[in-house]
Amino acid sequence: MPFNVRRGAWGLALAMLVGGCAANDADVPASEPTNSTATPVLDTQSAVAAAIDVRADGCGPRIGFGTGTVIDGGDIVTAAHVVAGSTSVEVIDRDGARAAAEVVLFDPALDLAILRPASALGTPLTIRPMQARRNEVGVLVRIRERDGVMEVEQIDVRVVREANISTTDIYIEREVVRDGFEIESSVDTGDSGAMVVLPGGGAGIVWARSNRVDGRAWAIDLPSGVIDGTALTAEIAPVDVGQCISR
Repeated sequence: MPFNVRRGAWGLALAMLVGGCAANDADVPASEPTNSTATPVLDTQSAVAAAIDVRADGCGPRIGFGTGTVIDGGDIVTAAHVVAGSTSVEVIDRDGARAAAEVVLFDPALDLAILRPASALGTPLTIRPMQARRNEVGVLVRIRERDGVMEVEQIDVRVVREANISTTDIYIEREVVRDGFEIESSVDTGDSGAMVVLPGGGAGIVWARSNRVDGRAWAIDLPSGVIDGTALTAEIAPVDVGQCISR
């Protein structure tokens, strides 16, 4: 069973906008491990091939950075706070190919966004149907273009426990609960939106890191519409991305 994590009013520093995501944690019992006979494979090459550098402009003197992942159909999933308030978004894959992207799904409660690039980038990652389980190990991919060179790094991840995370939406306007999990990993600035890849495929995206325990972070489960490919249709139009988030 998942457990509840409660934090005070917006004790969260968002990775892209203010230099490192963070969340207040509660001391709660860990969930019991789930038994499984499946033995899926951890595919790190596919994780790298699907990783995308996301750059959002329009919320200040500098461009904001985040991370995304190519999913089935060529769309890119990332965290909503990465693109909140942006007037333009650019996405870049590991080969340095780049494209403008439109935000076609924006969920400030879940902190999830889907981008549609003007041209195909990367290689879609398989999204696994099962939720992350305690003590599973995997990776997230850190990708960034610096001085015209793509820097790609695989970061080790271990699932600490499943969680029902009580928090607020990204604008601190209402309380929400996000289904997700706690991970042990060295999450850093610009990692918001990065996919946690476990055996069998992508399992969730990073949105915050702990401000109480070093090397701990939080990820949300991917909603069913992303898992089964029904979240969007080919005819969907760009959506409102709300206001900028205060730095």
